[in-house]
Amino acid sequence: MELGVHFALSDHVAAELLDARGDDDRLDALVEDIEETGRSEFSCDTDKAWDPILCSLSNGGYQRAPENWPACGVILGDEDLNTNTDDQLITYMTPNRVAEVASYLAEITEFEFGAGYDAMPLDDRNPEYGVDERTYAWGWLQEVVDFFQRAARDDRHVVFTVRF
Repeated sequence: MELGVHFALSDHVAAELLDARGDDDRLDALVEDIEETGRSEFSCDTDKAWDPILCSLSNGGYQRAPENWPACGVILGDEDLNTNTDDQLITYMTPNRVAEVASYLAEITEFEFGAGYDAMPLDDRNPEYGVDERTYAWGWLQEVVDFFQRAARDDRHVVFTVRF
C-alpha cells in the first residue's frame, strides 16, 4: 500500500487540475509538479493510514454514497479527477465541501473512530488489522483533522492522491 497525501490548493492551481480532469497523463504530471515544487498552499501526509481511516469513517465503503457523506469525503472527496483509478486515486473537493468535512471531523471522537474500525468488514481489513493499526490510523487522523480545519478556514480546495 502506498502513501496518501492531501493538498490544499488555491483557486488557480485547482483550476489547472480541474481543466485536466479525465486526462490521466496530464493530471499525473500536474500532481507530480504540485508535490515536487510545493505549489500547494499546504499539505498533509496520511502515510498508509488513509485506507483504515476511510474504512473506519465510511462504514467500510469505498464508494461515495449520500449516506456516507461527509465521512467518505475525508479521503474520496467529491469526485475522481482521473479515469484509471486502478493505479492512482486523485480526488477533488470544493471549498464548500471542505468546510462540511472539517465540521464533521471536528466532532469525531476516538471512541466513534474505534467503533467504526472494529466494525470494518473482513474484506476491507489489512493484514495489520488490530489495536496497533487502529492507534496508528487514529494518530494520523488527528493530522487530517487539523489539515481540514485550516483548509476550511483558508477557503481552499482539497485534492487527495495516492498511487497503488
